Amino acid sequence: MARRYSDVKRGAKLNTALNNYINYLQTAGTRPSRIGSQGPRDLSQLLYFAPFTITVDADEVVQGRCSTDSKAKLMAVVNTATGAAVADAIGANALIGIPKFKAARIVYFENSTRAVTVQSSDVTGLQYLKYAGERFSIPFGAQTATADQTDAFLASKAAILTANAAAAVKRVGLQREYVGVEVA
Repeated sequence: MARRYSDVKRGAKLNTALNNYINYLQTAGTRPSRIGSQGPRDLSQLLYFAPFTITVDADEVVQGRCSTDSKAKLMAVVNTATGAAVADAIGANALIGIPKFKAARIVYFENSTRAVTVQSSDVTGLQYLKYAGERFSIPFGAQTATADQTDAFLASKAAILTANAAAAVKRVGLQREYVGVEVA
């Protein structure tokens, strides 16, 4: 019986959040801008690799970007796990451009402690949990023409978790490679 009116209470709370969101959208012109309040973005590093889903010649590579911290944290571990699939120099390879291409990417989040804070949304006023920690992300590619994206990711994930065993919170995710279709 205690949960009998829980949806009604939740509906009232969500209605308040909806009204706050509508107010947020309507007052967009009067709010101060937050542009530039976060400081300069980190310098990005160019990395070179072969794509998984498109067949290219052995000496052709595509490029992707990552932060300096992400490169330092993940590149050696990913290369060890996948057999040197990512390079920081183009070397004798030819750079190719693929329209609407997004490289496969490993996203790693870690924190040395299990710190969680409760914060309120500026937009809706609802509370949410914010996990402290650092996020690293690196593009990666195929080492051979027959390499599988999932197998390369799983090998990299295992290597990343092993290399960072001391961290209390560790999450490794995959953003799959995307190749868009050009419509003429």
